[in-house]
Amino acid sequence: MSYEDSEEQNENYSSNSKSEYYYSVKFIIVGDSSVGKSNILLRFSRNVFDPGHQATLGIEFANKHLLYNNNDYLVQVWDTAGQENFRSVTRAYYKASAVAMVVYDISNEESFQHIQNWIKDCRDLAPRTVQLILIGNKSDLEDQRVISKEKGEELARENKMLFFETSALNGNGVEEAFKKSIEAVDQKIRSGYYDLSNNNQGIKKMSNEKEGNERIIDKRSLSIGKKTKKSDSCCDM
Repeated sequence: MSYEDSEEQNENYSSNSKSEYYYSVKFIIVGDSSVGKSNILLRFSRNVFDPGHQATLGIEFANKHLLYNNNDYLVQVWDTAGQENFRSVTRAYYKASAVAMVVYDISNEESFQHIQNWIKDCRDLAPRTVQLILIGNKSDLEDQRVISKEKGEELARENKMLFFETSALNGNGVEEAFKKSIEAVDQKIRSGYYDLSNNNQGIKKMSNEKEGNERIIDKRSLSIGKKTKKSDSCCDM
């Protein structure tokens, strides 16, 4: 089993793929404001970190192509605003999500305390088949850590989630979190866990022959909604 992830393939997947089909997989990233969700998305999709990234109002979107275990995956990621006043807007995006990444900041106790609320939203609003991922972000802030890795692991076990610590700043753990998520999805596809005729489960089997060379993987972030003014902190997003 192996991953392939080249820039050329990511830019124009269909002209490089030999497969007759691919899987489109919908991810959603949720969590409190300022835990680093948007920069996790930027790190995964473009391998960059934006210290001046403005707080998300509404939704941001990006995608990236991964090849795993001879299956082609188009990973489509929706980053949601964490502010309470946008919850009614962002809740619509839980629908038809295959993977939900629930993010807290290891240096922020409050963001960890709110995780159970985010998990409840995922269980209430996403399909029953959704794969839940717990992410403790900002692992580069070790000297400011207030949530131990063991505490995160325990919470993940209690909720049957995969667990990762990441740093969007230096990239540690980000790619692994997405790849391990796709690995979990791949195993479930092979076991027949998903009903691929059901479009509400966040996974679609798509034909390359139908779309030919027109299917382009756009790795740029697409903003849906507006932004607030820039934060004074390099880590607030």
